[in-house]
Amino acid sequence: MMVGTLRPVAAEGAHAPRRCGRPRRTHLCTNRRLVKIVGRGGSAAVTVSAGSNMAGTSALELHAVDIDRENFAPFGQVISPQSDGEHFGETDAKLVLDQGVPRFYIMRLEKRGLSFGTIVHHAKVTQCLGSTQGYAWYMAVASSSVTTPSMENMRAFRIPPGVFIKLHCGTWHAGPLFDTPQDMDFANLELSDTNVTDFNCFDFGESIAIRP
Repeated sequence: MMVGTLRPVAAEGAHAPRRCGRPRRTHLCTNRRLVKIVGRGGSAAVTVSAGSNMAGTSALELHAVDIDRENFAPFGQVISPQSDGEHFGETDAKLVLDQGVPRFYIMRLEKRGLSFGTIVHHAKVTQCLGSTQGYAWYMAVASSSVTTPSMENMRAFRIPPGVFIKLHCGTWHAGPLFDTPQDMDFANLELSDTNVTDFNCFDFGESIAIRP
């Protein structure tokens, strides 16, 4: 099995690369590996496609599993509906929002398919995400203890409609990813400056093609 690894954005001895961008920014593409979240169910594993999509590339696939409280616990919490009037308990999101001004907003994302080329983490805040629409979506994650994200330490999850997630401080994440017919809206709770002062990013080599 071929294993893909990630390089830090600021690799020693290399020309200063571009900072990983938000979804609309682009990067120089050379010798790309395609990392693709596929399917639902099954185990979280990496497979290598027999063919290649372009000269000098290989397709690595990270299989998604349905999210639940147990399998997502190393990365965050699953927030599901509960009865009105229920007291605060272990299933409630444990939030860290004390290092800045909390920001809650509805984030509209353009259709982007189920592939990704970068992965990020926020060290100062727990981030909560959930779709406001009736479609499933996907996240690829790695634990906050990981210093160099790779195909060996990432997992991918399918999040059904009506379920929100809370990411622990420092959890690496790529997404939300989805392949719906239209854009999707996501409720997002973070800090007002998270994407300015706490946007820590790794890139898969140079840049990775996003494919449906």
